Amino acid sequence: MIAADSTLAPWLLLAGFLATAVVFAGAGLLALRGHGGAVPKSLPAPVASAREERIDPLVPPKLPEAMSGLQKQLAQAGFDDPQAVRYFLIAKVVVVIFAVALGVVLVSVVPYLAKLNVQIQLITVLGFFMLGYFLPTYIVDKRRAAYFRRISVALPDALDFMLVCVEAGQSVDLAVKRVSQELKNVHPEMAARFSALTEWLAAGADRHEAFMRLAQETDNDDLRQFAAVIVQSTSLGTPIAQTLRVVASDLRDRRVRKIEERANILPTKITLGTMLFTVPPLLILLLAPAIYRITQSFLPN
Repeated sequence: MIAADSTLAPWLLLAGFLATAVVFAGAGLLALRGHGGAVPKSLPAPVASAREERIDPLVPPKLPEAMSGLQKQLAQAGFDDPQAVRYFLIAKVVVVIFAVALGVVLVSVVPYLAKLNVQIQLITVLGFFMLGYFLPTYIVDKRRAAYFRRISVALPDALDFMLVCVEAGQSVDLAVKRVSQELKNVHPEMAARFSALTEWLAAGADRHEAFMRLAQETDNDDLRQFAAVIVQSTSLGTPIAQTLRVVASDLRDRRVRKIEERANILPTKITLGTMLFTVPPLLILLLAPAIYRITQSFLPN
């Protein structure tokens, strides 16, 4: 009877977790159906549609509806396909099912795991389930972090190039277009965002809304500050070149301060590492002979 229970336990685990995976897949499909299968498009895509829907030539076109949180995260991670949300949820379901199946197979095949009780096996398969559930999100978060670093590095260069264009006599719109063209090979993410901004400005969209959408889609505070400064300069009539020079200088000063802050933290980390790997061995070397002699003194001759 005990042998039969131990034989049926892995199959019961497999059936239970496959049922859980099916429920998870059904919930994901229902969520997609709730969205209607339509994903709001990002900034550069709907330029032609905005021009078609424009009825009054004196009324500037509106920007498309802001992207959902998940779609914006996927776009920042490099998955900017209109169906990226659907593909991500499907991939998450597939990874969860594969992880659960792998956990059940390992529990059934590996002798050490097969000898454990049902509770430990259940916890092991549950661990594989959690791994498969959070692995796609972890990959997206890592790619987003790299995207944020690239945007932060590219912004001062873009502002310097834009300053050169403005001082050469070009307008802000032409300067943004030139920056998007010249930075395409060096900083493709920033070039793509500036290209989207150029298309909306050429279509006649509201300048303040277009610049603020640029900051919202990148989740960059420096770009948000840049957008506010540009809109304020154009509305008040202040020189754009001087504004860009000040903003670019401030961004470079911030980068230098961040580097100095990391450099100042380094001695503290080195001190902690030195104490951790030096003091305990030193204490062992100093106290081990004394402890040995003390223990030997209490032992019978």
